[in-house]
Amino acid sequence: MRTRAQHPVRLVTIAWAAVSLAGVTAAIATPPSGTSSRNELAVGKVTDDINIQRSSPSDFHIQQLTIAPGANSGWHTHPGPEYSVVKAGEVILERAPACEPITVKAGQGFFTPGGVPHIAHNETKDPAELYVTYTVPAGTTVLRQDADEQSGGK
Repeated sequence: MRTRAQHPVRLVTIAWAAVSLAGVTAAIATPPSGTSSRNELAVGKVTDDINIQRSSPSDFHIQQLTIAPGANSGWHTHPGPEYSVVKAGEVILERAPACEPITVKAGQGFFTPGGVPHIAHNETKDPAELYVTYTVPAGTTVLRQDADEQSGGK
């Protein structure tokens, strides 16, 4: 009596036929051509919930932001979501409505939905360097709007 193990070619052929009949095909990778390079500017772990949905064209703005020791961003909002990564130093972030101070250090990031008042301040002796990306409606030129103080912040 023959077992299935004695017919490996037959089993592979049957499996391939089943996959082919199901309409599944193998993907073939394409290698890059020409010269390209990447320069990773910053990496940060974001633990905030992120929910974005856009149904019209958007612009992405990517900025490098430096907050000097003792400085702050002032309370403000943005017309779309903000994703930030702290490259160096640290900031204390407060977001309305809770305004709970959160320390965000190098290697960490945060997400702030559009229209949410927030402030970032640097209470250390070293500059804080952030990389910030905004997703805003296409054609938006004003990325920051001043907001009323939310919590007796800095």
